[in-house]
Amino acid sequence: MKRTLYVLVLFSMLAGLGFAGTTQDIASADGSELRIQDIAGRNTYLMSDGSMWSLIDGRHAIRTPGNVAAISGYEYGGIGMTQEGRLVEWDIGKGPQVVPGTSGVKQIAGSYWLKSDGTVWAGDEKAKNLSGILLIANADQEFAALSSNGELLLQDNYKKGQFKKLGIVENTAAVKSMTVHSGRVALLHDNGDVVVYETSNFDDNGRIIPVTVAQNAAHIVYASSEPTDLLIVTLQDGTVWTTGEYKDRWKLKEQITGLSGIVKTSIYGDAKDLSEGFYAQRGDGSWVHHKEGQNKNIDVPVVKSLSVAISDATPYVGESLEVSIQETYTNGAKIKVPVKDAGIDIEKPYLLSMQKNGTLKSAGVGKTQITVTSGGQSKSVTVSSSLRNNLKYAKQVNGNVMVPAKSVIQALGGTYSAKNGSVEANFGQTLLSFKAGSNQAKLNESTIRLKAAPVNDKGELLIPASVLSDALGAKTSWDAKWKQAQISLGADAAMTVVSSETAGLIKKAMQGNLVKYIGRTYWVNEFEDLERFSKLTVTDILPDDKGEFNVIFKSASGKTVKSYPMRSSEVTQLFADRSSLLTYDPYKKYKWSASVWKQIKAGQVSLGMTKEQVQLSWGNPAAKDITSGGGKTIETWGYSNFNIVSFVNGKAILIMM
Repeated sequence: MKRTLYVLVLFSMLAGLGFAGTTQDIASADGSELRIQDIAGRNTYLMSDGSMWSLIDGRHAIRTPGNVAAISGYEYGGIGMTQEGRLVEWDIGKGPQVVPGTSGVKQIAGSYWLKSDGTVWAGDEKAKNLSGILLIANADQEFAALSSNGELLLQDNYKKGQFKKLGIVENTAAVKSMTVHSGRVALLHDNGDVVVYETSNFDDNGRIIPVTVAQNAAHIVYASSEPTDLLIVTLQDGTVWTTGEYKDRWKLKEQITGLSGIVKTSIYGDAKDLSEGFYAQRGDGSWVHHKEGQNKNIDVPVVKSLSVAISDATPYVGESLEVSIQETYTNGAKIKVPVKDAGIDIEKPYLLSMQKNGTLKSAGVGKTQITVTSGGQSKSVTVSSSLRNNLKYAKQVNGNVMVPAKSVIQALGGTYSAKNGSVEANFGQTLLSFKAGSNQAKLNESTIRLKAAPVNDKGELLIPASVLSDALGAKTSWDAKWKQAQISLGADAAMTVVSSETAGLIKKAMQGNLVKYIGRTYWVNEFEDLERFSKLTVTDILPDDKGEFNVIFKSASGKTVKSYPMRSSEVTQLFADRSSLLTYDPYKKYKWSASVWKQIKAGQVSLGMTKEQVQLSWGNPAAKDITSGGGKTIETWGYSNFNIVSFVNGKAILIMM
């Protein structure tokens, strides 16, 4: 019955939603500020702590923790390598993942990867006719390799596995990096020299002539351009240059204005030219996107807001609560945060406690604030707990409401100890002490006068309910109609202490309204851990001595099932709540396959499910968004735990958990 999910923040329905993932605070493992280490494309970053930002479906940014050391590709896919030399892959449908069985990866370039044993691989396929390789380059469907014996090789575009030897490099150990494009291979040496080998530049003997096009270089990369592809050269003085067209391709022709203090550049992995600009890293580790002479800073994605949802903000004492945490980043990503990775501060820990499994458990009647901190942001929510079952017995003596001391104090989350004729009650930092027969009590270090002295009654110590107002700010009252005491600490934090007369009064007045449910048949949705969609028939509704009711059911097999004690209003709510009990046989109403029913009973959803199937499996969404266009109706459901399901013409086409 108490299954309503309380959404404590608003969230976008589809655009910009992030997939579930884990996150860390914006700091590297060594405590330094987190920086972008490399960029493969839009919102596709390698971070200084080895984590990666990438895109799912080209739109949804996710962050994946790890120890990635290098990346190559673009926003729709690519590869990387970890610090331990394992291969990493990502694509349009999944985030970065280590490829099982890979090891010894030394370098990555485009879609190729080089192992420390000198072999070259593309995917899970070993490249033919290559061995003893020291360095590789791959771009624009071109692949080049430098071998340990100095051979500079360029693969034939039309004959995979066939290589043309461009020349012999005398000192391979001095080659820092290489880049390839359209029949050209450029080598960057440790001394800063940039040497280009071009298949169309050869002498009378057919030998390719290496040409030094730049000196004092720090980084090189080829970029597509018309009529001549460009070599982008970052010099050691921090300036960035490009080679020229035609015969000017053999020298640095043009300095890119607006860039200074640069150490390296990165182009879009699928760029046809530089019309979309390129990325450049400054010496201080920061990045800019340069386009048409203008620079735009590329900021490290940081958390700009925090969303927190509690599975039930008004639980009963003893119930466990799930906490869902979601960070919204400056790049639009929305990422779930495990509770263990966030800071949780509970205002009144005697009312609510954190469990080892990451859930919260309500320990007492009252209202307390929970503050969640993650990613440098904080969000507070309030939980108000009530007592499901009434306590007994209260009484009214000379106009004073008297309640049982031990059970009431413990129900309010306090500890109760009696010794030497005195009683001490502890509520966090609040200490209350009193004794039978004395109207003097002590609240922390202050002495207070009670409206009535505590008395022993049939072995039970009764205290004036008014002392709870003094100690906790509780509101207490006597319900003359039902002869019971009401204690509340806010509208949603309450408990009832019945008198010996309450049960008879309630039974007489209320059972008649509940009799109408006897004989009715229901089917279980979520109730009492019973099998979902099993048949139950109400055979009786029995009051107890605390003014509550147990609903008696009979199952289809003839087994008697007794519900937990409920107030009369809760009995009515139970039969009206379709999330608990259904008024129809779902198997007869919906002629679905056995596999679909198996998923629904397990609380699972899958692509292709209808809205009715998803609703029966996960319940009603917290929010809906409906748009139409092109003859299609797109409906998106959002749940308070930040799960998302999108439907096109009534069929689930996207599930984000």
